[in-house]
Amino acid sequence: MKDREHDSAMLFAEIESVAIKIIGSTDIAINWMTRNNLALGDTPLSMSYTEAGACDVRKVLSSIARGGVV
Repeated sequence: MKDREHDSAMLFAEIESVAIKIIGSTDIAINWMTRNNLALGDTPLSMSYTEAGACDVRKVLSSIARGGVV
């Protein structure tokens, strides 16, 4: 169980770091992570604890970085 919790925390930390880098502000990135996202159907925060969810969040962040839409 602890390994899964550790893996989940590592996924979240990675997504948070990428969000801050792309968005450019810790406060704005955290706000983005905690708000419902139409492309994801949930908050990026809640999705960042599983590999599948983190993959979806990475796709949205990649789209944001390129200035595109999802």
